[in-house]
Amino acid sequence: MKNIIRTIYLLPVLFLAASCDEDTDMVTYPGRSDEAFFAETSYSYTVSADLEDAYTIDVYRATPEGNASVGIAVTTEDAALASAFTAPASVEFKDGEFVSTVTVSFDRSKLEIGKSNKVLLALASTTQLLYSTECTLTVVRDYTWNSYGKGTYSSGVLEYLFEEEIIWEQPIEVAEEDPTLYRLPDWYHNAGTRYTSAGSHLTFHWDGGESFTFQEEADEDGCVTVTSGFVHPSVGMVYLYIDPSPEYSGYDSESTTFFINCCGLYSNGGSPAQLTPWVYDTFKVTSKI
Repeated sequence: MKNIIRTIYLLPVLFLAASCDEDTDMVTYPGRSDEAFFAETSYSYTVSADLEDAYTIDVYRATPEGNASVGIAVTTEDAALASAFTAPASVEFKDGEFVSTVTVSFDRSKLEIGKSNKVLLALASTTQLLYSTECTLTVVRDYTWNSYGKGTYSSGVLEYLFEEEIIWEQPIEVAEEDPTLYRLPDWYHNAGTRYTSAGSHLTFHWDGGESFTFQEEADEDGCVTVTSGFVHPSVGMVYLYIDPSPEYSGYDSESTTFFINCCGLYSNGGSPAQLTPWVYDTFKVTSKI
């Protein structure tokens, strides 16, 4: 939803300014028909067995007048994967269109499971607008996930925000290719509030012992930031900032419960800002398949 909201609210204002009549007293921007750009600087796509081996990105331009063809170059961060990704050599706009698309296709058989593969897309265009002519697409070939069991998830973060206990039934899955890799699919979306969005999973490595680790890269304090899927009505997407240190987070075998020490963050002008105090989220495994 975030990308869609930005498209709805930011771009019409931009397009209006670019096409204002010269008879007004406003200083207008004379957009070119081939002045193309992306609405975002980064996109991500986790491809599972039921998804297409391609990802489509919207490309915008400053004015809808006339036909235009804008060249686009696609390069991979890993040169060895250059043959795995393909895209058209240009983006085509028809007269009257503000928006076109570019589709990046790939051969998943050449992608390592679970590894991030970055692709840079660069338009052969320039713009004075506050948008970029380049963006990065990160493609991850997903694992095959099998059901491991079910449990109950209790969120200290949501309890702080809603001022009441928030608990929901949560499935847990294990990767077929790696029996130490687990995930809580759709995680905070399963809380059932109207502010959540699907597609955010809590993924972690666990060998059955008292500690677990996350796939996300830890910062200098040893903490990781994970997208929750909960969209705060005022500040947008909420991220969980988790301290996985054994003295703060871990698994208790007697109660079959995972304890996650965390706080809620949001993006404030591109910089992380703390939304909640440090609390505990817990996940108790109640049954196994």
